[in-house]
Amino acid sequence: MNYIYWAIFIGSLINIPAIAPVLFLKKTQKQVKVSMAFRLYLLSVFLVLSLMTLSQNMTQKYGLFPVWLVFAAFGLFVVMLIPTIKFVRKHLSIGKSRAVILSSFLIVYAVRFHGVFSFGNSDGYMLNGYNATWTIFFLFACLMVYICCAGDKTYYGSSVSSSSTQPDYYKPSKEYETQTQIDYDIAVKGASVLLDPNLNIVEQQRYRDSLNKNDDSN
Repeated sequence: MNYIYWAIFIGSLINIPAIAPVLFLKKTQKQVKVSMAFRLYLLSVFLVLSLMTLSQNMTQKYGLFPVWLVFAAFGLFVVMLIPTIKFVRKHLSIGKSRAVILSSFLIVYAVRFHGVFSFGNSDGYMLNGYNATWTIFFLFACLMVYICCAGDKTYYGSSVSSSSTQPDYYKPSKEYETQTQIDYDIAVKGASVLLDPNLNIVEQQRYRDSLNKNDDSN
């Protein structure tokens, strides 16, 4: 049991490079970057712990890790994954969110590659059931991140509606009407045309200028 705790402690230190992608975010506040790095670090720790325990217990007859630790590691990874993705998506776009988290995962994979694929004490590498299972679950975790990062951009918990993202030229506007049409509206409605709730600031100014010209001419 002491070996298990020692392995978890050493593994946690090895996962520190997983926060490297956060360092390349230039237009992000320092507090956000610190919080994001801490979340990615915990996520990478739970990722490695779940991969190690699942692969060990599935490919060997007598698993080194107890069953409760296997379920606990996988559960902690899933529980940590959801809020981490939500936090990253709150401050980054879809592409940057995927790039940051997946890059963090790839760094974890690269750091662990020698320990997972090395064959005994030799310098060679061998593909066996353990590292193949480790890689399959790793790719599954990456797929989960890729899918979960999709969706509408959110800012501090509020999603951007589709109507607010449409450009102004999709909306009906009198701003682009001819002067003849403006004069006709004034002749029919008079000054009450300014009470139209659909008029924006530019439209109101155009109608107001036309009303002032009519008053001056009279």
